[in-house]
Amino acid sequence: MISVSELSKRYKQKHVLKQISFDIPQGGLYGLVGPNGVGKTTLLSMLVNLIQADSGSISVANHETSDAQYLKNIGFMQDNTVLYPHLTGYDHLAYVAYAHGIEETEIERVAQRVGNAPYLRQKVGSYSLGMKQHLLFACAILHRPAVLLLDEPFNGLDPTSLIRIRELVMQLNSEGTTVLVSSHNLVEVDRMTNHILFLKDGHVLKYDLASYKQKSYVLTLQDTAHCQFLPNVSVLATNKVLIEADHLTQSLVRLQENQVQVLDIETSVSGSEELYRQIYLSET
Repeated sequence: MISVSELSKRYKQKHVLKQISFDIPQGGLYGLVGPNGVGKTTLLSMLVNLIQADSGSISVANHETSDAQYLKNIGFMQDNTVLYPHLTGYDHLAYVAYAHGIEETEIERVAQRVGNAPYLRQKVGSYSLGMKQHLLFACAILHRPAVLLLDEPFNGLDPTSLIRIRELVMQLNSEGTTVLVSSHNLVEVDRMTNHILFLKDGHVLKYDLASYKQKSYVLTLQDTAHCQFLPNVSVLATNKVLIEADHLTQSLVRLQENQVQVLDIETSVSGSEELYRQIYLSET
């Protein structure tokens, strides 16, 4: 559904993207991850033809960027600088509907689905950051695009809104929408997908987290002073230890034998954060 080949972009002396290539299949849900300044927004902007590549090619749903039908397949959620404070949320959605030839009756349906219907007719200048995020998301999905590109969709969202947007993204994906989401929120990325594109030094590193996720357990103990009898244990704090999943049963038996009381057990899953540490922090 998304095909990028040998894509390059330079800003003066900085080579942001260096002949990157990747493909995202129809119905895929991929995360785009990396520190600020590595080129995530540049890449997304190039996918919607807002920024021209120095070289390389892009196609979406078998349409090249030069094809007039290209953008009809894409929904793009940018940052809120694209919003007009003197217009209402409804005004923004009405313009998107007009541009795509959509009946305005769709606006209310999408607003109800996203959750911004109660303040849709307020001017955007009065919106909070979370309200603006809702509007941007609604604008991106109004025309039911085949491909959805999301740039930091979780910024400024309270927990209720965050859960709602995440579940809506996953629901749209289950309905066949191909999704590429750029986010610093690695926990949310892990909850949505195992497929991650890391951007580093102008290159794309593609990972399937399914082969990297490791399940372990954090045990809160009455005392960790004498836990040397536990297999593969890491002491995290004065009363907490990390135990690999394969050794949990054996560890619980030994704790009982040594009369060490277990106060709590928490599940810990290492995913994109652990990979992020390896890719970006291991050199520092």
